[in-house]
Amino acid sequence: MKRGILLLGALVGTSLLAQPLRFHEYTVASGLKTGYQLVAADLNGDGKRDLIALDERGTELTWYENPGWQRHVLAANIERPINLECHDTGGDRIPECVLALHFESSPEKSIGDVYVLKAGADVRQPWTKREIDRIPTAHRIRWIDIRGDGKKVVLLSPLVGATARPPLYDADTPVYLYRPGEWKRETVITNLHGVAHAIMPVQWQGKGESLLTASFQGLRLYTPGKEPWPFVELSKGDPRPCPACGSSEIRLGKLGKTRMLVSIEPWHGNQVVVNVQHGKAWARTVIEDQMINGHALAVGDLDGDGRDEIVSGFRGKGFRLTLYRSAGASGTTWTAQVLDNGGIAAADCKIEDFTGDGKPDIACIGASTGNVKLYENLMGR
Repeated sequence: MKRGILLLGALVGTSLLAQPLRFHEYTVASGLKTGYQLVAADLNGDGKRDLIALDERGTELTWYENPGWQRHVLAANIERPINLECHDTGGDRIPECVLALHFESSPEKSIGDVYVLKAGADVRQPWTKREIDRIPTAHRIRWIDIRGDGKKVVLLSPLVGATARPPLYDADTPVYLYRPGEWKRETVITNLHGVAHAIMPVQWQGKGESLLTASFQGLRLYTPGKEPWPFVELSKGDPRPCPACGSSEIRLGKLGKTRMLVSIEPWHGNQVVVNVQHGKAWARTVIEDQMINGHALAVGDLDGDGRDEIVSGFRGKGFRLTLYRSAGASGTTWTAQVLDNGGIAAADCKIEDFTGDGKPDIACIGASTGNVKLYENLMGR
């Protein structure tokens, strides 16, 4: 594994922060056609986080069982899978998964099948799948606890509205809600416009979860309640004209007690952006602007200092995976450490404790590289 360090912003001097974090790199899977999404979920109820790899050009949905990373087929005979998320609704420690298939970015070409996957007696055998809806350009699926009672519902966001056409995709893009068991479509958001690339449920305030969105309109926070859900604009994102506008990915993190929003901007863009909250205002800092087709983004405290690190990767020419560490709570000074230079065209990453040693690790899936890699955190060794 290739490693290096680059200082961004003001120099931080000789300190622990200036020392690169150490990782041991494993290849979990190879031979994918075009890796897109990586899901961390306990599929067999043993308390360990397994990995589900979505290969958007493959015909099988595969998962890799922790700790040996044995390959299993979750669903066969599928086409153009794009997004999946799992949650245990029955309390048996085995989750149900909702999957979007037949994705194309043009609504007139996209079927957008939506399926519920359930395990049989043997979780290592292919799961049953039941179609619940068809939404052209169905793109993002997330479970959300809107009441704070643990009874999650499913949100589905298409990439664009049904009448949208490139390059501006000039149409409203809805977000739909499904209640487990009923699986009837409800419309909860109607006023996103253009490309809506990411949705993220977050614990913002109060008991239930709210929803962050990243779209041509930047970053918004939607609060469940009266329909359509009301929102607050947090950032307009990249100010350039659309389609090189707004925000593409969004993650919520913290710098000590300070809340921060991390985004990739614009759509499939070149920038990693940190927005730090100061009262009601948000200070926007671009910490990276050399990506090509940025897509992978994850946030977590990898060094145990109470401040979250950022992991980001891009799929375009010269692809690399980079770790960013903050020098303080202001979010204006960061160091960049290259984790993987040319070994993975990262499309998605997750930060979780995959090895069971109490330290968060990094797992990523590659697009053109067709691989899944685990970067084991060696902090303290």
